[in-house]
Amino acid sequence: MLVKDIMTREVLSVKKTASLKEVGEILKSKRISGLPVVDEENRIVGIITLTDMLRILDRIYKWKELEKFEPEISFGGMFEKEKTDSVVSDFMTKDVFSLSEDDPLEEVMKLMFSKGVHTLPVTKGGKLIGVVGKRDLVYSCF
Repeated sequence: MLVKDIMTREVLSVKKTASLKEVGEILKSKRISGLPVVDEENRIVGIITLTDMLRILDRIYKWKELEKFEPEISFGGMFEKEKTDSVVSDFMTKDVFSLSEDDPLEEVMKLMFSKGVHTLPVTKGGKLIGVVGKRDLVYSCF
């Protein structure tokens, strides 16, 4: 079986200028674990995942803890502003592993297991044409 047999072809993506709030809303509403980040020519420049968003939540938690000791400073308000003003390029993973649609499933497994990633973009001629996620892999094998 090849990547093209299991990949999702209707891929949502974002530009690196998208806000964190926008990304969070897409991940939540579509119940997906990551979004490829593309340039104007639909070339992969990064990926933003739930793991990246968890790093942001870690910062919120730390700010909330600080707020207990400095109640006159609204760290929560600062975060709301940052969430709206910050862009994907500040938090995305820039080292992205990608697949070709003609790669065998073994290549998907190799990358997922050795690199610890769960979402892999599929490219053709450098442009995004699909994505393979952990669910695609599991569902295709069982």
